[in-house]
Amino acid sequence: MIRPASEIEYPPSQALCKKARMIARMSALSENTDNLMSVIAQRLGSEEPKYAAEIEAMTEEQSRLIDNMRRIIRS
Repeated sequence: MIRPASEIEYPPSQALCKKARMIARMSALSENTDNLMSVIAQRLGSEEPKYAAEIEAMTEEQSRLIDNMRRIIRS
């Protein structure tokens, strides 16, 4: 991600380093939860088609929560 010159600090402050680490953790969490939801959807979906709506709702809620956390980190 390319940042505008107004957002670049050198050397970076501790707060900026913590923010960057938090963003990296959020990205990893998002990727891992996406993989987990995919496995859950495949296993439950193949066993019981009635769970499809619940799986979809869980996936949407998970995405909403992660988006909210990203907004909090970036503000």
